Amino acid sequence: MKFRFIKLVSFIFICSLFITGCKKDDFKQEEVFVKIFDDTDGNKKFVPLSIQQTEDGGYMILSAVNGWNIFLMKTDLNGEVVWKNEVDGEHVNAAPTLIKKQGNYYFVCMDRVGLFTKIFQINQSSGSITLVNSFNSMLFPTAVYSDENTTYIQNYNRVSYKTEIHELNSTLTGVVKSGMIDVFTSVENELVNHNSFNGRRFPFIIQKTSNGIVMTGFYNYSFSAVFLNSNLQFTGTYNGAGFNGGVNTILPLSGNQFAIGKFSNDNQYFNANCTLNPSTIDIAENISAAGYSELYSNKPIVTKSIKINGTNYICMLGSSRNNYVLMSIYNVDGTLVGQKKIGQNTPYTIYDAVQTSDEGMQLLIQVKLAGMYHRIGLVKISDEQLKEIIGEE
Repeated sequence: MKFRFIKLVSFIFICSLFITGCKKDDFKQEEVFVKIFDDTDGNKKFVPLSIQQTEDGGYMILSAVNGWNIFLMKTDLNGEVVWKNEVDGEHVNAAPTLIKKQGNYYFVCMDRVGLFTKIFQINQSSGSITLVNSFNSMLFPTAVYSDENTTYIQNYNRVSYKTEIHELNSTLTGVVKSGMIDVFTSVENELVNHNSFNGRRFPFIIQKTSNGIVMTGFYNYSFSAVFLNSNLQFTGTYNGAGFNGGVNTILPLSGNQFAIGKFSNDNQYFNANCTLNPSTIDIAENISAAGYSELYSNKPIVTKSIKINGTNYICMLGSSRNNYVLMSIYNVDGTLVGQKKIGQNTPYTIYDAVQTSDEGMQLLIQVKLAGMYHRIGLVKISDEQLKEIIGEE
């Protein structure tokens, strides 16, 4: 397979494309760039899933290709391809989060035939993968969370109609503890459409809180945000409106404060700082949030904690109906301090983002070329450009 990148625009045009003004006289190429990774096989459809910056300043990218197949790619700090790996078709349905632990990178996926969970380690030099472990009773993996201390995997049990959650040990080879919640109905059709990219992609999320975890997933006939304690036992929920509404992004801030997005059919809402009660039983419709009518509710809403000039902010990124990515930056108290539209001439869809070691941001996007070719793209934003968004010179 031949794989190449397209340099869309020069540095000067990139600056004018999404942020006016680039003031550094000692500009370095890695600070601002746009790259689209094209493929000579026009029939292939790439859906980017997750990005991490590596210790050498480059980027590890996890993507889906042609439905639930898995594609890995490593670039250098300028976005130049180092290696690529279209993973063996026996391993499919990658959970949309790369695990970064002690300088190593892993991904969670599913066995094509047995539907059980597998964890692979990625060789940073070559892109080859090594099986860490298989979990034969953990069917339909849907989400993963990992930091240096803990790793959680969410999955759906098609036999018991339960959403399950598991905490793994430090080597990712065994389960430390597990919990489960009742869905009370089969959601296998929804999951098949989700996994095959032939229907709505559900925003399965796991986040660590001060007292346990919060996760979005199937519960009580709906797509819900569910709180669990440190023993992975249910404490509370904000139920969605069946499968057509609920929470689609959540970021713990401190205590019971969260940045949260919710969807209701085609409508998208966001609140950068709201209070949620981990022991309540309520509905997501009751969470106060402002409407973002220009954003798609069925595409990812990416919410990150970032630092700009040493101050903490909340960054929300969503994909608009007019083809651009909307970046909204809030103070930690929830006040909007700046917005910027990124793209527009070429359709962009945001899938993930990471704050980089130079205090800029790397956006992982899907680009639609010539109205039909879905490709992986990178948009690098510098620290100076982030300052301009919030009005700092």
